[in-house]
Amino acid sequence: MSDAVLRDVKDGLCTITLNRADKLNALSLESFKGLAESVDYITSHVSEIGCVLIRGAGRAFCAGNDLGGLTEVFEGGDGSRFRSDTVERLASLPMPVIAAVQGHCLTGGLELALAADIIIAGESAKFGDTHGKWDLVPVWGLSQRLPRRVGRAKALEMSFSARFYNGRDAEAMGLANICVPDGELDAAVAAFVKDVLANSWRSSRAIKKLVDDTEGMSLKAGLAHEVHRSEGRGAETAERLARMRK
Repeated sequence: MSDAVLRDVKDGLCTITLNRADKLNALSLESFKGLAESVDYITSHVSEIGCVLIRGAGRAFCAGNDLGGLTEVFEGGDGSRFRSDTVERLASLPMPVIAAVQGHCLTGGLELALAADIIIAGESAKFGDTHGKWDLVPVWGLSQRLPRRVGRAKALEMSFSARFYNGRDAEAMGLANICVPDGELDAAVAAFVKDVLANSWRSSRAIKKLVDDTEGMSLKAGLAHEVHRSEGRGAETAERLARMRK
């Protein structure tokens, strides 16, 4: 496991920590190798993991791609497709994925956060897409995931202007699900994770699959898909109902 990314698994939660605090967790090739190794681990231990949390060490979530390594990316020396594939694999994990965002969450870091199902942010978080500053175009999913989360007009505003948006701005536009004062971020994330893990892991995965599988369908087609493809009740249903009645 690369030191650029740390992984911890406890009580059903897999925490992935970007660990380049001195670089504001800028994403290097080693970062992506660590992320890929974590995804490999999760996919081989699915029954043991009910939720995945992505966060950054220190005062930032992720300041984006490590600009010092961009020459390698342009020349294809690090296999640039590997990076986009890793983000997609993270987004495609079957269980809920949560991003805890403090400080910078810029460009490549924003693309990584967008791979999460839920984003919980501190008030002073700084979200932004700065591809335009460097004459770059997204390849890790931002042009697809950002409009789906905040709408076309807002996504283009972010990309065209390269402006920064704080946690409250992100919550208002639907980019962040929840925004809390910076000092309450850890507690808010822990409380949300606790709620997720207390529910049926099977149910969460099946709901995520239904939502993902019907992306882009008409309402009529999506409803038909749900009727015919829903996994319905599970092995825990009777026990959970019995506990509620006590």
